[in-house]
Amino acid sequence: MNTRANPNRTNRLLSRPGNRMHSEKRASLLGAERRFRRSCEQIVLFNQRIEELQVRYDKAKQTSNCPFRYNLRLKLAVVEGLRNVYNDYARGKAKMVADLRQELFGEIVRIVADDDDYAASEASTESND
Repeated sequence: MNTRANPNRTNRLLSRPGNRMHSEKRASLLGAERRFRRSCEQIVLFNQRIEELQVRYDKAKQTSNCPFRYNLRLKLAVVEGLRNVYNDYARGKAKMVADLRQELFGEIVRIVADDDDYAASEASTESND
């Protein structure tokens, strides 16, 4: 029994116009998913870095250490700006992935923003108190 794929079969499938477009879209879907996942990982790292800087800033504020506060505030601003850029990039990739999944597989993918969910859950818990 031969378990190897027939290389000629792959070429014949790719030579058809519809299959070639399908495989190109599938490849772009895989690339977009990989980039989306990687950008989400980076956002998590940025959030951790912001938390660390915020702790250091709060300690400097308690000790009235103005030069360190200024330096940490600048670092916080830069890291928050980078995180926002990555958020925009990830949102764009999520939309691209959702569109490609809809086109290729007929899946309906709902894009959920963490900020919206967090605000909605906060509003519901405050109204319950």
